[in-house]
Amino acid sequence: MSQGEDMFRTIKLKSILTIALIIISIITIGVGVVTSVKKIDSPRPMYTIVIDAGHGGRDDGCSGANGTKESNINLAIAKKLEDYLNTLGINVVMTREDGNGLYKADADNYKLSDMSARLEIIEKTAPDMVISIHANSYSDSSQRGAQAFFQEGDDRSLAFAESVQTQLVQQLTEARQFANDGDYYILKESSSPAILIECGYLSNPDDESLLTQEDYQSRVAYAIMCGVVKYFELCGND
Repeated sequence: MSQGEDMFRTIKLKSILTIALIIISIITIGVGVVTSVKKIDSPRPMYTIVIDAGHGGRDDGCSGANGTKESNINLAIAKKLEDYLNTLGINVVMTREDGNGLYKADADNYKLSDMSARLEIIEKTAPDMVISIHANSYSDSSQRGAQAFFQEGDDRSLAFAESVQTQLVQQLTEARQFANDGDYYILKESSSPAILIECGYLSNPDDESLLTQEDYQSRVAYAIMCGVVKYFELCGND
């Protein structure tokens, strides 16, 4: 791509995302958020994002006291985020779209097989960004709140995580205050900048209850989407 074409693409990207920021409306009522996103018509997707819904199949991830499976929560939020991003004209590739895992049936280590399959999708797609969706668990059940994690040493991952965390804090009273670096396979191995979002703590009864509610899942997905828009609007094609 020539320098002139690259500059034109950057200007066009910022224009589209500026419009997106204008037409995204957030109405806060108490702790509730009413969201509205108007579809943006674009001749072709300007960005590609891989959404990775963690776990699946025989790997439920962590579980809440009431039996809530992390894998189901991850997929529900990931699919809502996919819908929001598609509405903005962003191309989305999902690592999984149903309850199945990605591991090979005859794999000796199904977790490694699953993670390798996710990474293969990411590397083949070569997206602008990767968003891995998870839910947390901790021995101290008082711990709660959504938090974005980034790969240490990757400035783009850090900036993206901070942009998303800002939106989580603004729109979810339950969010943790700051993004943090994390030792996660996808973050370390992905060639594309990646963040991982722990959408709450299933070990916390209040978080578990919220994460099972469809409207709260939508709020989390919407906050992430706003973080995506803010990041690309600020960073352009860097």
